Amino acid sequence: MNRTKSPTISHWLEYLAYRGFERTLRLMSLETTFKAGEFIGRIFHRLSSSRRRQVVRNLRFAFGSELSGREISELTAEVFERSGANFLSSLRVPFLDNDQILKHLTFEGVEHLLDTNQESGIVLVSPHMGNWELLAQAVFLTKGKIGVGTHYRPLNNSLINAVVERRRKKRGLKLFAKRTSTHQLTAYVRDGNALGILADQRVGSRGAACAFFGRPTTCSALPHLIAKRGKAKLFSLSCETVGSCQWKISFRAIPEASAQACADSLEANWRHSPADVFWFEDRWRIRGKDSLEFLKKYKDPNPVTRPLRAVFLADSTNDLPYPDSLITKEFFPIDFLESDKSLQEQLRKIGESGISPVDVFFCPDSQLKRMKKLTGKILVLSSEES
Repeated sequence: MNRTKSPTISHWLEYLAYRGFERTLRLMSLETTFKAGEFIGRIFHRLSSSRRRQVVRNLRFAFGSELSGREISELTAEVFERSGANFLSSLRVPFLDNDQILKHLTFEGVEHLLDTNQESGIVLVSPHMGNWELLAQAVFLTKGKIGVGTHYRPLNNSLINAVVERRRKKRGLKLFAKRTSTHQLTAYVRDGNALGILADQRVGSRGAACAFFGRPTTCSALPHLIAKRGKAKLFSLSCETVGSCQWKISFRAIPEASAQACADSLEANWRHSPADVFWFEDRWRIRGKDSLEFLKKYKDPNPVTRPLRAVFLADSTNDLPYPDSLITKEFFPIDFLESDKSLQEQLRKIGESGISPVDVFFCPDSQLKRMKKLTGKILVLSSEES
């Protein structure tokens, strides 16, 4: 969704609330802000059942074959607490000077980044994790003489977005909005600068086919394409919370310019500090027209170790046009004459029955609209067209 050019009344109210909240945070130390964020995260974990279910679902997709249900529940609580601390701290950081920030920050691998910059430009593959304001300023804080830009999606509220942009530009950050041409991005890194790209979001069928936590999905092709065209080196950039109000920024070289190598680097960072990851986004959701067509992008042998789960809610003789190595076919026939409440409970149990959640349900065409309503965000397709 693009920003609204003319702010609405709700945008102005959001903006005033945002600026008022910032003023309150400025009265608090970073340490107090961090602890307040942890407390808010714990409260939010108790009150928001929908967000809690989303985090659990994502953690099952990532670690369902490695962690028990109890371990996933414990990690979910930690994610809420850590996200609250990092969110509030990110709002407080812009009001600190560099020396104040560095008291709370350590670096890993920065020497490799600075050495590489003597030879070429750099593309930084960044995840949504940790204190994102520190991620935005990470390269500046190394005191290396590197021009730094970021490829970003502007906020929907243009008033708040203008504040964020103004502060980042003041520090010397070059901002490239989402629809900036790849020619501009390529030229920027070819000139010896560093460009940060948030690359762990869902990109749909237009993305490159990769394995992420062993599962088939699509990832942004932008980082490795810009690196290739701009003759730049690829590095992963991550932020880990290492203590109360203490963070570590890590730079790690990505061995090759490919979408899978970038996905592997993102997964390694997520695994290294899962509590710091923003698990609230529906990263593995499959949607859109021809939603499973991306599976045709995989060539044998493919890197997938954990196929998608396709569940048929009625007997079907139709075969899926994809190999079992990419998507498995399960049958859980249900009685569509039962009430919505009963069917919804059955669907929930089916989803919880496997190591990973269900990726797609198939049902008769006559039940398609009803099942889409009952399954929520899970993809539902007609079994008569599979």
